[in-house]
Amino acid sequence: MKPLHCLHCGSELIPRKENGCDRQFCPSCNAFVYENPVPVVAGIILDTASRVLLVKRGVEPCIGKWTLPSGFIEIGEHPDECILREVKEETNLECKIRKLLGVHQQKGWKYRSVIVLAYLLDIISGEPKAGDDAVDIGYYEYEALPDIPFSSHRNIVHDLFQNIRNTRK
Repeated sequence: MKPLHCLHCGSELIPRKENGCDRQFCPSCNAFVYENPVPVVAGIILDTASRVLLVKRGVEPCIGKWTLPSGFIEIGEHPDECILREVKEETNLECKIRKLLGVHQQKGWKYRSVIVLAYLLDIISGEPKAGDDAVDIGYYEYEALPDIPFSSHRNIVHDLFQNIRNTRK
């Protein structure tokens, strides 16, 4: 959804071209209003059988669907801290980061675009238990994954398992 009013002064925005792009412009501030992707983190946790931990969403978007533990980065929060917080809130697991797997982009539900930082995580402690935005939790084999509604999450899982298969050759 394009912004209709300036966040700084509240004036109505008007469309204007900048460098060949259609943008919103605030005539009162004499400035363009830029829409930027919103940063999100997602984590992959594998058990000893290389099954993926998924959470069943208890909130929109995609309530009742299975996704990776994930969430929005808070203002002033480092992405590394965010993924560990989100995983703890949604799964009850204390984890450590093994590595950053990559960065993905997708259309957002509420925001026009999100950038997803994908992490591979190792469990330090805790028993898996759904919490916060999650209503259920489970491990799934790659070949038997449920429908994952977020394209970035599907791509993250697919990329990791392609990498695992390639390293086993």
